Amino acid sequence: MSTDFSPQPPAAAPLAEGLVSRMVSGSFDADGTPDAASAAYTRAVEQGFYDRWFSDEHLERLLQALAPDEQQLLGVFPDPGFTGLEPWGEFYHQLGFGPDYPVGTFVDYDKTLNAGGAEPLPARLITGVTVNPAFRRRGILTHMMTSRLAQAVADDIPLAALTVSEGSIYGRFGFGPATREQKVELNTTATPDGIRFRTPPAGRVIPVDPSRSEDVQKQTFAAFHASTRGSVERQPTYWKLGTARWDPENISSWNRRLRAIVHVKDDGSLGGYAVFSFEGWDQQPHTMTVRDMITVDTESRIELLRHLGQMDMVDRVVFQHSYPVQDPALQALVNPRACRITSLQDMLWVRILNPVTALESRQWSADGEFSLQLTDPLGIAAGTFTVSVSGAVAQVTSASQPAAAEASTPQHFQMDIETLSSLYLGDASVLTLRDAGRITASEDADWSALSATFDLPTPPFCATHF
Repeated sequence: MSTDFSPQPPAAAPLAEGLVSRMVSGSFDADGTPDAASAAYTRAVEQGFYDRWFSDEHLERLLQALAPDEQQLLGVFPDPGFTGLEPWGEFYHQLGFGPDYPVGTFVDYDKTLNAGGAEPLPARLITGVTVNPAFRRRGILTHMMTSRLAQAVADDIPLAALTVSEGSIYGRFGFGPATREQKVELNTTATPDGIRFRTPPAGRVIPVDPSRSEDVQKQTFAAFHASTRGSVERQPTYWKLGTARWDPENISSWNRRLRAIVHVKDDGSLGGYAVFSFEGWDQQPHTMTVRDMITVDTESRIELLRHLGQMDMVDRVVFQHSYPVQDPALQALVNPRACRITSLQDMLWVRILNPVTALESRQWSADGEFSLQLTDPLGIAAGTFTVSVSGAVAQVTSASQPAAAEASTPQHFQMDIETLSSLYLGDASVLTLRDAGRITASEDADWSALSATFDLPTPPFCATHF
């Protein structure tokens, strides 16, 4: 038995003939404007997500805000010499966007993820993944993913994470959905059907100037991130949007619709904040949309909801995203039908790269010992690992031979890395994935013991989109 484990970086999958990949610098000219390559790359990403064309001012504001994250930009580009020989090459060169525009984009950068352990752990966040539809089925996505995951392994990052537009793409790379979120509507009419809470008011909610609330938002989110399993550290764009300096429809202008409130507890400490905007008098019912709400505990969440529910002439409060799937505040409603769940969907997808570091950094529910035999389509994290949990802390060791682990532990289970990644934060349960045929074991396996150790009492929650 050995405690040494080195994830194996995958070989970068080849691209089809006529395509080349390279990193884009993401740099700025002397006057502070993005260089031509960075501007073209960012416009290609936004075109891939059907966004509006970015103005020069929009690009400058966006890229300057993202600069502290030191994002790494990988692009795949057509070789002009090759495309010039294609029947469609003349039209591509005459009518296309130009040689600086990639046909595949892949952005990654580092933040932290709270897995419920003593400290958040580093995570390689992936975003801006696009493939030009005219260049599909040429190995672009597989090349970008394998080459950048190989870099994450080389950088000793224990896991990667992303959010997805399509749910059928990333499982083959070892990613599994690990958190979910709800869209929620609250009836705030002054009727028995409107929201009312069982708990008496606590502290005070006060309206504040959103443009002066950046420090408060950062302070509150830091406390939330430190205490919330599933939370991902935020990028600077959140503070631009949350303080009204950026309108989400046009970040070149202020969001003059945005309003903000904070909850101050009875002891004078800060309990949470919400930022929201009114959708206009012509919309029926009159609706307030919450753009972001972060609290340090349930009491503050209830008080912010209570305040939102008591606003004059507002009949509905809508959370477009980032509402937890299990919220005690909603159980405090006198009328549970005052809340309507309009959708439930996956949010954060996780890909474990180093099972030893990842499992030793997560929360556990009970003492126990078992071994896991992991398969991995990319070969990064394949192996057999013994997990010994004592006092809510895991010690994980790797074995060179599965038989050695089976002989030394009473329980031995098999799964792939996608399944372990879905189990990791506690949103999926052992028995559910067993019944789905995704975890296997011998006939005498003690599934109840594994479930008692691995499963967690509450769902995780990630309030950060990226």
